[in-house]
Amino acid sequence: MFNEANSVEDFVISLISQKRAENGWSYVPATQLDRVESDVLIESEVRDALVRLNPEIQANPDYADEVLYRLRAIILSVGSDGLPSK
Repeated sequence: MFNEANSVEDFVISLISQKRAENGWSYVPATQLDRVESDVLIESEVRDALVRLNPEIQANPDYADEVLYRLRAIILSVGSDGLPSK
């Protein structure tokens, strides 16, 4: 029986795993992620990336919390209001 896991998900995981040296990605099973299934972001990973990629946030890591606060607000509002239009 075909399902999304064995027809699409496994294929994508296989492709990513084969190219991991080229793109810097690695597959982490959902059970090993620092989040519950309903979370949209892995906040610890987003925070680390913000600090690593943004010199201003690197100088003051508390700015990352501000960004995360705003991201959470956007994610929550999209659930009830939908995406904003330009």
